[in-house]
Amino acid sequence: MRGNKLLRLEPDCAAARILSREKARRMLAPFLAGPRGLSEAARASGVSRQTMRYWVRKFETHGLLERLQVSQRPRWQAVASAFLIPFAASASPGLLEWVEQRLQADYEAFLRDAARHYEEAGLDHILFYVDEDGQIMTSPADERGRLGLESSFINGFSGTIELSSSDAAELHRDLARLWERYRAKRGSGIRLRVYAYIVKEP
Repeated sequence: MRGNKLLRLEPDCAAARILSREKARRMLAPFLAGPRGLSEAARASGVSRQTMRYWVRKFETHGLLERLQVSQRPRWQAVASAFLIPFAASASPGLLEWVEQRLQADYEAFLRDAARHYEEAGLDHILFYVDEDGQIMTSPADERGRLGLESSFINGFSGTIELSSSDAAELHRDLARLWERYRAKRGSGIRLRVYAYIVKEP
């Protein structure tokens, strides 16, 4: 069965719905490389043996795992070394959810860095008010209500600019060249997480 390295799942099958969840994929992952016992798989996934037993039974029921008998002790392996899971199988907005998970580490690092800058500047309050146009506003402020400019505490550039198609393409090329220039240096010392996202607005 594992001769079929890639197993494509149909959107309406239960196995696809199960593997559309990140937690389920994490539980199945130890079995993709070869036979694993319960304890070994549980350690690899960071869960208890009892929790892994639940998942193994679930995977067996839906044809994702096969049971092997090795040295009097049961072991299991995935029926394929890779699975192709359609986003349509997810009850949630599958593609959006997956992208959110992929960007989560970057987003959390960005938040921690911004929060550190605010704290160092003594901006440990939020000033809540309504501006002249009646818009609800919140701004970082110190204990006396003095505002800090948010752009001063985020190491980057943000905002919306309107460009011609050719200028937008040139901006993309400039950023790509700048990234490659510094990435090629491969020095040591300060470790930086760099963001350069260009999002086209409607």
